[in-house]
Amino acid sequence: MIIQHKRSLSIGLMLFLMLIIGACKKDKTEPEAVAFKIESYYPNSGNAGTLVTITGKGFGTDVRQYSATIAGKAAEVISATAEALVIRMPEGGTTGALALKYDTQSFDIGPYTYQDLTITTVLPANGPAGSQIRITGAGFSSTTTPATVFINGKAALVVSVSDNLIVAEVPADAGFGAIMVKVNGKEAKGQNFTYQAIESIKPLTGGKNTKVTINGTGFEELAVGNIIDFNGTAATVLEAGKEKLVVVAPDGVKTGPLSVNINGQKITGPIFTVVAPPSIGIVTPLSGPKGTEMTISGTLFSSLADENKVFINDVAVPITSVSANQITLVLPGGTGSGSVRVVVNDQPTDGPQFKDQTLGILSVSPDNGLAGTTVTIKGSGFSTTAADNKVYFNGVLAAVKTASENILVLDAPAGLSTGDLKVVVAGQEALAPQDFRRAGMITLAGGPNSNTFGTFMAGIAVDNNGNVFVTDRMNKVVKKIAPNGTVTVLQANGSDIIFDTPFGIVIDKQNNIYVSDIGRNQIRKITPSGQNTVYVSGFSPGLMTFDNAGNLYVNVNGAFAGMNKVNAIGGFTKVTGPLWPTAHPVVDASGNLYYVDSGSASNNAISYIEAGGSNLVNWIGFSDPGFQDGIGTQARFNSIAGGLMPYGTGKLIAGDRFNYALREIDIAARSTSTLAKFTSGFADGTLATAKIASMDDMAIDQEGNIYILDATNKAVRKVFLK
Repeated sequence: MIIQHKRSLSIGLMLFLMLIIGACKKDKTEPEAVAFKIESYYPNSGNAGTLVTITGKGFGTDVRQYSATIAGKAAEVISATAEALVIRMPEGGTTGALALKYDTQSFDIGPYTYQDLTITTVLPANGPAGSQIRITGAGFSSTTTPATVFINGKAALVVSVSDNLIVAEVPADAGFGAIMVKVNGKEAKGQNFTYQAIESIKPLTGGKNTKVTINGTGFEELAVGNIIDFNGTAATVLEAGKEKLVVVAPDGVKTGPLSVNINGQKITGPIFTVVAPPSIGIVTPLSGPKGTEMTISGTLFSSLADENKVFINDVAVPITSVSANQITLVLPGGTGSGSVRVVVNDQPTDGPQFKDQTLGILSVSPDNGLAGTTVTIKGSGFSTTAADNKVYFNGVLAAVKTASENILVLDAPAGLSTGDLKVVVAGQEALAPQDFRRAGMITLAGGPNSNTFGTFMAGIAVDNNGNVFVTDRMNKVVKKIAPNGTVTVLQANGSDIIFDTPFGIVIDKQNNIYVSDIGRNQIRKITPSGQNTVYVSGFSPGLMTFDNAGNLYVNVNGAFAGMNKVNAIGGFTKVTGPLWPTAHPVVDASGNLYYVDSGSASNNAISYIEAGGSNLVNWIGFSDPGFQDGIGTQARFNSIAGGLMPYGTGKLIAGDRFNYALREIDIAARSTSTLAKFTSGFADGTLATAKIASMDDMAIDQEGNIYILDATNKAVRKVFLK
């Protein structure tokens, strides 16, 4: 019994092993057989001993299975690989047909001519137009007719010829075909040449990981045979074919030409321009039902629709239109809630969250204002009962006056501040596309029908406590405006300070007030305790500014009178550069001076003197007037009489008088943009509806509020931007 049990176990193990071995044999992948195929042969002429190469695929590698003849005479097959056979032409052979037999198959190769003219090698056997090839062989020289060279039947420029070597230049669009040399009525065919060219790349812009399709001719079908670089940085080939390559832009890619290198031959293509990933600015709406049009505003989108992709909650959404700064699409519904993502040439950027629901806000008009501003909200899913719609301005509830399914009308509430605007209906919440800004213009004091100020006010400044001071030239005093709007006259020791012609005014960090009196050729200093002294005299001072070291930069009143620098003890020297500055200058934290010059740029450009450096006229803007945002001298102003003021980190504000605009200057980028553009007249209101008559000087308080001296309206205007 025990013996029988052991025998059964042994038989079972053997069967199990046989099953495993059988399974392994089945799983083993056999290489796919390649059919025997002849593609070309070369050369087609030569003398006895000439080696003729036959190219193709699927050749057997055992030379004993081959035999060859030339015009019926045996020729020796001396080597065989899977893709090439080499046959030596015999002694005593004659011109005729070259034939090959492999195993039981016979093949007619083509004619072979016994003659002195022959081609041995062509190097390189691939390349672009204009590249040179070296053809070696015999019988090339001639005393009668020079040798000619053809590539795929197209004439090539012969650069030089000797009996054994021809150097020729590849013609454009040569294609794929044999090299042919003709001399004295004879011709010899050599190996095939592959013409290579890059016709286009798409996209032409992108960055790391952008997939680029290269269209052209003569590429290698195996990916490893194509070496790609972006301006010298190697890239990975994802797909390869004779007329198309797909590559991925590498890490560290830089703007420059894209090149393909095949067998040592480099083909240079178009410039690939590196751009940053797209930037999403405003998405509207941030919620809404199927069929609603969504607009995505931003920068660095592609103007070619197929180079942009949009995803909502990782669901691809078709695009209906696109420009460099805007993409539109129709919400398909059913995406679910999630982030909005824009992908441009494989560079992704995530935007805000989107809610897939019926309630949504398309627009808010105006998108800025002060308490009491009438606001219209357009969207979907609102309740037709006004009280059922809850609208919050940065958390402050506002009462809806009228309501329909798509429109709400209400007044901005008291106590509003800049922040998100939210509508709540039946448990759903919708955010406006952008924050509602507490912004607009009010009249702090004065007005065209007021006698608070005289005409021809010139300078304005604000102290650390929010008090505003203006120079009232007509009344020969400086007026002080408290935060509540109360106006008084600047005093010293209980008495009004009377000037001859008060003009510029600045206040230092200790709240000392400096007033330039052009009638007396002096700058007076008034301390918080009421001391009134002459700070400097000896020239006619205009508008002025401080640097961080306590030096004053003062425009000198008079045609082409320039600018003086006044040190902390009252000594002054001429500043090299400014010719006829009349507007308020600025010195930044690094000691760089920015000013507006009537003499060199008609008050329409900002000039710049780097700390310790030379003067740069027309740094931003140009002498010709206009209204245009842009970089450097592309920007246009129409009299920067309102002067310059620092605004946040690395920025300036310019008062563009005759454009009635506040322009923002990004110092590092040298770029100009428009913060607010008013119209001519006198009216308080939103940034879009307010009116102003002139900008004669500006000041900014610690909260970023801007005070404009509107001398034509005899008023001080306060602008809220935040």
